[in-house]
Amino acid sequence: MPQNEHTMARLTPPEIVLTCEHASRRFPTELGSLGLSAAQRRSHIAWDRGAASLTRALAAALGGSPLLARYSRIVADLNRSPSHPRVVPRVAFGTPVPGNARLTRAERAARLARYHTPWRDHVYAVIARAVSAPAGCIHLSVHSFTPTLHGVERNADVGLLYDPQRVAERLLAGALRERLTGEGVAVRRNYPYRGTADGFTTWCRRRFPSTRYMGIEIELNQRLVGRAGVQRRVVGSMADVLGAWRP
Repeated sequence: MPQNEHTMARLTPPEIVLTCEHASRRFPTELGSLGLSAAQRRSHIAWDRGAASLTRALAAALGGSPLLARYSRIVADLNRSPSHPRVVPRVAFGTPVPGNARLTRAERAARLARYHTPWRDHVYAVIARAVSAPAGCIHLSVHSFTPTLHGVERNADVGLLYDPQRVAERLLAGALRERLTGEGVAVRRNYPYRGTADGFTTWCRRRFPSTRYMGIEIELNQRLVGRAGVQRRVVGSMADVLGAWRP
């Protein structure tokens, strides 16, 4: 890279792309309820409660536009690769989904073509443009998790998921953890899931070099949803770190 381009990249902040793959619990009218009750369609099996509002708040603090899923992950899970066996889940968090269990292979492909592929292709194009910017791209994929799973308490306020083999991601996750911890937020890295498990950031890593793309999945404990003061600290701390970050 010529010296002037290198200097520009060092002075310019990375482009930030904010996505929320599980933002909505809506079902398309044409699919009906997929055999689920109203209570089930309001529960965590259908969406990540609080994730959309956190994504919007981060976007407002960083001056960006969030990319939010329109429909429930029960319809098609945008955080799963197209070939993943649970991209159209027959069972969601232990709850059978009758309307998905009956799908033929052709019907499953049609579901993905209508509700999965267009969103992923659009967001991928946005990320690709950001990756080509002088300082590359930070992709934040925002999610939330239940306070307990199978009767076991999950002991973190925020999880930061990343690939430990990608140095820039490891450094950024460390900086975010340090700042959030200083604000009294309990943070764990690669918790409650592995950062290298199937997900949109993992899918993007296979397509973009580590020098141009950093993918961090943010997981918010749902016990914090509605606690405005804590969420302001989370948003403010993350925005400060990201706004000052230089590759």
